[in-house]
This record gives sequence, C-alpha cells and structure tokens, in this order.
Amino acid sequence: MPANVNLQTQPFGNSIIFLAEADRMKAKILSVLVSSVLILITAYSLSAASETRDKSAKVHGREAAFRSGLEADGFIVKNGSTYPVDTITDLLDSGLGDTANANNPGQPYKVLAVPPHPTDKDLPADLSELPLSIFRIRPDEAIVYVGPTPPMGDYFSFTPYLWVRREGRIIAKGDFIFAAVNDPLNSAGIKTAGNGNPFHKQTVIIFTADQGVYERVAALAQAAGYPESMINSYIFPSELLHLGVFSEYRNSDSFVLVVRTANFVSKAEGDRYLNNNSYATVWRVTPEREPAPRPFPTPAPRQHKWISERTLFPDLENGLKRLKQAILRQIPHVESESYESIRWWPASRDVLEAEADPQSPIYHKFIAGEASDTPYLRSAKDGKPANFILGEDDLVVVYGVNHAATGLATYSSLGIYGDWITSSCDTPKNQFEYVFGCGDHIWNGVAGMNSHDFRGSAEQYIPGDPMAPYLYAVKVTRRPPPDRHERFWVRVPEPPCEIPPCQAPLPSYNHGIELDKPVCIGYRAYLNPATGAGPDYDDIIWDKAIWFKLKAKR
Repeated sequence: MPANVNLQTQPFGNSIIFLAEADRMKAKILSVLVSSVLILITAYSLSAASETRDKSAKVHGREAAFRSGLEADGFIVKNGSTYPVDTITDLLDSGLGDTANANNPGQPYKVLAVPPHPTDKDLPADLSELPLSIFRIRPDEAIVYVGPTPPMGDYFSFTPYLWVRREGRIIAKGDFIFAAVNDPLNSAGIKTAGNGNPFHKQTVIIFTADQGVYERVAALAQAAGYPESMINSYIFPSELLHLGVFSEYRNSDSFVLVVRTANFVSKAEGDRYLNNNSYATVWRVTPEREPAPRPFPTPAPRQHKWISERTLFPDLENGLKRLKQAILRQIPHVESESYESIRWWPASRDVLEAEADPQSPIYHKFIAGEASDTPYLRSAKDGKPANFILGEDDLVVVYGVNHAATGLATYSSLGIYGDWITSSCDTPKNQFEYVFGCGDHIWNGVAGMNSHDFRGSAEQYIPGDPMAPYLYAVKVTRRPPPDRHERFWVRVPEPPCEIPPCQAPLPSYNHGIELDKPVCIGYRAYLNPATGAGPDYDDIIWDKAIWFKLKAKR
C-alpha cells in the first residue's frame, strides 16, 4: 500500500525495495494532497458542517424526517456532498493517476463525496483515497442520495466503480481496475417523482450490498413521505467484491461513485448543477449494531440485444462504402491509410468474474471506467489496436453510422485521445511513479464531437444518397480548415507549455497532444431508447477512419 509501510510484504518483489518505495510514495502522496487541499477542505468542511444541517433552511420536511427516522432506528448518518471532476486535471496533472481513463471529451462528470466510516479513523487506510472521494464500504452500510436528478439533457447515470483491488494484487500498491460494480442506474431506468422525463426530478437512491439494510432504509424513506415509486435500489454485488472499511482489512476494495451527464439542453442549468456541491443530499448510513447479513444475490447483467442496424437499413453498409470512396476522391492527398475499429475493453462484469482465475487475460484488467450504457470502440488495424501521428500536414476523416439517427442510441460520439503509455510496471520503483496505476495508456480525451453536431455531415460527400442521413463524416486536424464556413471538423490541440501547470489557452499540458505523439479515436453510442441499455456490439455497424498525408515531405 502506498501510504502504509507496516503492511505485510506480499510474496512478490523484494521487501526492502517495497518498503523504500512505500516511503517515497508516502512523500509523493503528501505532495499530491497539498495540491488537492481545496478539494479536501471543501469535502470535509461540508461533512463537518452538515452535522448541523437540520437547523438550516435546506433540510426540512420529509428530508429531515427521513434522517431523524434513520437515527431513531439505530443508524449513524454522516453527510457527504457532490463535486465535479476533470480526469485530466485531477488525475494526470495532479500525479494521482497515470491515465485520464479515456474521458468522454466535452461531457462532464461529478462524484459523490462519501464521508469516512463513522467509527473508523478520521483518515482512510490510504491517504491517497482522499482527493477523489475514494471510499470503502462495509457490507451492511448504505450510501443514500436524496434530491434532484441532473438537469435536462440526453443522458445521466449513477455508477459505483471498483477503483483499486488489493486482494490477489499483481503489484504492491494494489491493482487499478476502474470497473463498474453493476449496471448503471440511468435516465432510462431511474424511478423519480412525477410524470414525464426523469431530468431534474426528485429521487431517492439507496446503494447497498445488504437486502435487509435496503428494506429498513427504504421503509424509513416511505415513512418520511417518499413514495416507493421514487425509491431506487442499487446493489453492490458482495459475491464479486471485497467489502470492508477498517484498517485491519487491508485487502478490501476501494470505490468511487460517478455521476455521468451528457449534452445539457441549457448550459446555464448545467453549469449551476456542476458548480453546486450541495445540489443533492448524500448520506453515509451505518448501523450502530451490525445486523445479521442478508446479502443481495448478484443481479443478472442487463440485456442489450435488439434489432441490428443492418436489419433496419439493409443498404447501410453499402452506403458506408460509397461514403468512403467519396472521401478518398474529394480529399487531395499524397498518402492514405484506412483504420477500422475494435472493442476497446471487456465488460466490467467479465473482469469482476475473472477474479476466480488469476491466469485469465482479463484478471484485474484496467478498463478505464467501462460501463454497460454504451459500447466502447477504438481505432484499429487488422483486428488490433492502432494509432497514428497527426502532424501539421496530416488529416483524418472519421466516418461511420450515426447511431442516434438509426434509433439505436440516444446520442453517439467520437473522441480523440493520446495513445502512449505513461509509466511502467517493470520494477517496484516504476510501479510507484503514480499513486494509481502503472503501465496504462494516457487516454486523455482532448477533443471530440457528438451526433448533435455531426448530423448531416455525410451529405457533403454523398449528397442525395438515401443512406446519407444515417451516416457521418468528420475531419480531425491540427489547424482550422481554409473554408471558415466548414462545420464538420475537430481540432486536436497541442500542449501550451513544457511542464504543468500551464497558461491559457489550455488548462494544462495534458489537455493537448504533441505533434509527434500517437493518437487514437474512441467511439461511444449511449443508451438505446428501446432497451434502456447500451446498444449491443453486434447491433451496430462499427466506425472507421482514414488518415491522409496532405503534402509530400519536404
């Protein structure tokens, strides 16, 4: 463990090296914590101040009755908060993580700041768990969200993630996995107050592994005035997780609870949501006496299969071929190379279930926040991951099916990522270069475009083609196109300085990609409206790209 040198050394590596690196990491963590002090002060001052929130105007009526009922029934209730995170700034720039986890460019994230266990030490077992509200949870505890869902947009979801696994670890500090513990609770499936769409509606979400605890908390919510029709259960599948909080449970999993949103209808409403750390009430609910365990059975994964795009539109793949030929004809170039796409990561559930087989190729595999509300694809050649260099005289045209137009997604998108490995796991010293992760790709999403913006883009290449309304084609470039009226292009920024922190126009070095660094394209298609889940990989036609050298080398 990076912050604790009294851990029994595991049977891998040299114990002296391990202890020395632990000391070095301890110093680094302290440095990281200094840079994260504002986050910590905010989270913990909110937690402390919220112990008196019943006296404030915000806590009244049924929310106050709910909390009072919990405490009267033998639960300890501690308040948390919500706050936005930028995975590039808060992981890469801070030195906490070796990757930005293939963030979805242009789409914001929030996390639920879960306070520490009430009878544990004031600080968690690892200091490194503080800055991103990384938490551990007991099997009989619950996290409760009370308040409005995010503002109107295309999509939202609540997803707890397994962050680091220490049981059966491959490297000394624990294995950075970032896998969804269950299917997301999303805007298609959440129960809220009132009728109509689920956005900005009151809801109650109870995250727990224990059915008995859920029933007690849900009953108290109903007694306080929250109808069953707006109360949601989110199951931590204890059969697949290592739950526990106290310092002696050194092999317990750590988690982070992420709220995704996409394409707010009102930017002002979206900004108010993101900047309001008290947008909703977050409680950690702990029984004063441990009840007899009644773990939930592990839920079956959500079904994704529906009708394929090939069935819905029999000429769609031929239309895609016509689009490719038109792109090749219309883009003057001296060289070109075609890219297909492949699945980026295995499913979170598959990774969790691989725990029983250390020989599995996906045992403790890092999967960058994969969740089942979208397929994840990336650029490839010959069935293997592939990238390219995007120089000043290069151009990439990304093209494919607009899955929102075919009806298989609420929205779809493309993102541009750096595709190099930031650190090595080869030696104990290298393993401790970052607090979380080693040997991972940077995957910093620096630019992108979604189906709202690339709708109609194929018409510029195949005007009048009956399949053009269901296709897209977007230029990816280093410089704006000569025609200032051209709409369908994405600029890949270069880093604005040598070493973080950086000055404008970009927030930091990692918000850009250098001219000589490898680049890849990632693709998403969120939430089939017909199933309430991500489109099945076999139901969609996968995206493609063409790299062009526009000028001969001088």
